[in-house]
Amino acid sequence: MENSTTERPHQRATMIDVAKDAGVSFKTVSRVLNGESNVREETRQLVMSAAERLNYKLNVAARSLRVGGPQIIALLVQNPSRSYIESVHLGALQRCHKTGMHLIMEECEDGLAEIEAMIDNTSPVGVVVTPPLCDDPDLIKMLDTKKIRYVLIAPRNPSATQASININDESAAEEMTRHLLSLGHKRIGFIKGHPDHSVSAKRYAGYSKAMQAAALEIAPELVEQGEFSWASGLAAAEKLLDLPNPPSAVFASNDDMAAAVIAAAYRRNIHVPNDLSVVGFDNTQVAAVISPQLTTVNQPIADLVSEAVGLLTDQTFQSGDRSKPIFLDHHLVKRESAGPAKAEVSA
Repeated sequence: MENSTTERPHQRATMIDVAKDAGVSFKTVSRVLNGESNVREETRQLVMSAAERLNYKLNVAARSLRVGGPQIIALLVQNPSRSYIESVHLGALQRCHKTGMHLIMEECEDGLAEIEAMIDNTSPVGVVVTPPLCDDPDLIKMLDTKKIRYVLIAPRNPSATQASININDESAAEEMTRHLLSLGHKRIGFIKGHPDHSVSAKRYAGYSKAMQAAALEIAPELVEQGEFSWASGLAAAEKLLDLPNPPSAVFASNDDMAAAVIAAAYRRNIHVPNDLSVVGFDNTQVAAVISPQLTTVNQPIADLVSEAVGLLTDQTFQSGDRSKPIFLDHHLVKRESAGPAKAEVSA
């Protein structure tokens, strides 16, 4: 991490940056910036000088909320897909508005210390933890230690020891693959999601299960690694479409990567869906605005997060509660990007 925001034009300075620049601990920065008196004047000046140098902006609104203002729900996100982040943000905002809560969304790129600082500075009544953070044992341990209520979105192993909201990703991916098989496709390419996200393995498992049930071998060259970002989807699509025997259909593990496949096909004068079928996963906004519109799995992202906020604002939900995982329904959204396989390809 750099110490100067001029070298990080796309990131705001954090308290971690201030601590490193001043050569003091993170907790010391927190005490100084929150106006606590038990700090030496020399240290206070070091911290304030570093904050000014880095153009650090203290979240005065968050501080006022902590002291007597509206109660806060914290939403933790770490996802390369802007479409996904927009959807979870929308779901949380809508439910918070209905329940009179204030929402703080933290894009967690700087590690556990930054998340802990946000928790300490805002004292949220509950935290919604999205993938892949939901599978971070150190983060969960910190929340448990502080006795902070939390709900996990799509953890790797939903259990009765933690509140979680999920869909059946494996079943959804299997259903989408069966849809492509029903259209006559046999060489179906697959772009995996980010390896740190547990849903990535589940979606690949669903694809594999459907292919095996159809007695179709999955050629190694038909599977490419992505990271849930448009750029990674484009790189994977270029490899798949430049094969001597390219797939007749590509199933991308999210909509951003599927949109990139359509872009790669367009650059090669490959017509979607006449020459190539493309499907995605999530049913984010991008699926409806690209051309052709994308066939995809509707994962009710906003509803998942809305349900999580609803649990946290339920007066009967306590930090020690142990509840069964909640699963919401998914369904296929069939649009223009998937069509029948060409006879010569499916033969």
